[in-house]
Amino acid sequence: MLKKIAFLSILALVLPGAFSCGGKPGPEIPADGTAERPGEEATAPGGENQKLLPDVPESDFGGYQFNIYSKGPIYNEWASQDIYASEENAEPINDAVYMRNRHVEQKYNIEIAAIPSANADMVGAVRKAVSSGDDIYDAAVPNMYDQAALAASGNLTELKKVPYLDLSKKWWDQKANVDLTIDNKLFFTVGDLFIMDNDATWLVIFNKKLIKDLGLENPYDTVRNDAWSFDKLLDMCKGVSKDLNGDGIMDRNDFFGNVSQGENMTAYYLAAGEKYIQKNSSDLPFTEMDTERSLSVIEKIYDLMYDTTVSINHWDIQGQDSWKITQEVFEDDRALLYVTALQIVIRMRNMATDFGIIPMPKYELSQKDYAHYVHPTASALSIPATNSNLERTGIILEALAAESYYTVRPAYYEISINGKFLRDEESIEMLDIILDSRVYELAGMYGWGGLGSVLEDMYRPKKRDFVSTYERKKDSYKKAIDKTVESFLDE
Repeated sequence: MLKKIAFLSILALVLPGAFSCGGKPGPEIPADGTAERPGEEATAPGGENQKLLPDVPESDFGGYQFNIYSKGPIYNEWASQDIYASEENAEPINDAVYMRNRHVEQKYNIEIAAIPSANADMVGAVRKAVSSGDDIYDAAVPNMYDQAALAASGNLTELKKVPYLDLSKKWWDQKANVDLTIDNKLFFTVGDLFIMDNDATWLVIFNKKLIKDLGLENPYDTVRNDAWSFDKLLDMCKGVSKDLNGDGIMDRNDFFGNVSQGENMTAYYLAAGEKYIQKNSSDLPFTEMDTERSLSVIEKIYDLMYDTTVSINHWDIQGQDSWKITQEVFEDDRALLYVTALQIVIRMRNMATDFGIIPMPKYELSQKDYAHYVHPTASALSIPATNSNLERTGIILEALAAESYYTVRPAYYEISINGKFLRDEESIEMLDIILDSRVYELAGMYGWGGLGSVLEDMYRPKKRDFVSTYERKKDSYKKAIDKTVESFLDE
C-alpha cells in the first residue's frame, strides 16, 4: 500500500478550482463503514488523477468570520497546528494549512479564525456558550476526552444531520465514523482536516544500527512476511537486554530490549484485536473483557510490560520529564525498540542513528488485521449545539476537509519523505499500514467508571489480578455506560 507516489502526485493537483454545484445532506454511514463515495469514480478530461471536488453549492458568505475553537499553547506539542496559519514559513504543514484556508476563504468569501483556548477547560467554555445560547463557535476541535464529555451532556450537534457534510467521502476517516458512534449518532470525528490524530497513533520504532549489529532479522521483512507478533517482539527484547555497568540494577544507564510507557497496556490490548467496548446490533456499547481470548491477551501483556529487565518504562521513573529520560535511552543506542506514539518520532528528528517504524504486533499470526491505538488526546471535530447556521457550517467544513486531502494530508507525508522524521522508503510503507488500521476506543474517551484505564491502572503496582478487578467493578462500568447511552437515546 505504498502511497508515496500517489501523495506526491496529489501535490500537483493543489490548484484553485470551482466547486461543483448542487448539494444535499450527507448520507448515512453504513454500520461497516464502507459507504459508497459519490462521484469518486467520475473523472473529467484531466484523467485518473482528476481532483475530486466536494458536493457543495457555490456560495458567497459576505466576509463571514468562521470561528473554530481550538487547542491553545497550553497544550504544548498537542496544541492545534492544523487549523490556522497566519502566513507561509516554508514548513510543510504550516504552508499546507495556510494554502487550504486561503483557497476556501476566497472561494466562499469568508475569514477563517482560530480561537485558541485560554486554558485546558475547553469543555467548560463550550458548555458555557451553549447554556447561554451564545453562537460564538462555528466548530470546535478539543481532544477526544473533551468531545465525549460534551457529547454526553448534549452540547454538540449530531454530525450526520448537518447539510452538505458528506461523511462518506475519502477526506473523512471511515473507521472513526463507525467507532465513535453511539446509537448510530456521531457527534465528533476526524479526517484529513487534522494531523494530530496521526501524531496520537501508536507504533513501534526500531534502531536500525542495533538490528544490524545484533544480527537480527530486518523488521520490515518480518512485517512483510506476516511474522510480526507479540511473541516475536518479546523474544527480540529478552535476547538483548544487558546490565552494562554490572551493578545488578537495570536502570537508565543500561541496555534494554524496549522503551515503554503505561499507555502501552491499552495499545497492546487493541493491537490484539480486542476492545474495551463492544457494540450491539443497535450500536449501543457494552463491555466484555472477560472472554477466554481477552484474558489470554492480558496475560501476554503482563509478560510484555512487567519485566523491568527487558523494558524501561518512564512511568517507573520519578519526575515530570521522565519521558525524556527514556527517550534518551533510545536515542543513545541503548534500546532496540520503542513502543510509543508517532508524535515521539517527530521529537527524535535529531537522533544520530537511523531508525525505522513498523506496526504494533499482532497477538497471534492468524489475526487478520493490524490494529493501532489512537490516544484520546487527539483533536476531533465537533459543532456546538448553538450553531445557528448548519448549512453554512456544513459547506465550509466539507470544503476544508476536501481541500485538506490535497494539501494537509500530502504535506504530512512530505515531511516524512524529506527526512524530517522518517529515514527511509520502507518507513513510509509502514506508515500507510499503521494509519490505515487505526482503532478508536470509546472507553478511553468516556471513562465509564474507570473502565477506560483499567489496564493502565494495573501497571504501576504491577497487578496481575485482572479478573477479580474487572468482576468487582463490572456493575459500575455498566451503570456508567448506561447513563451515557440514555443521554444519546434522548437526543
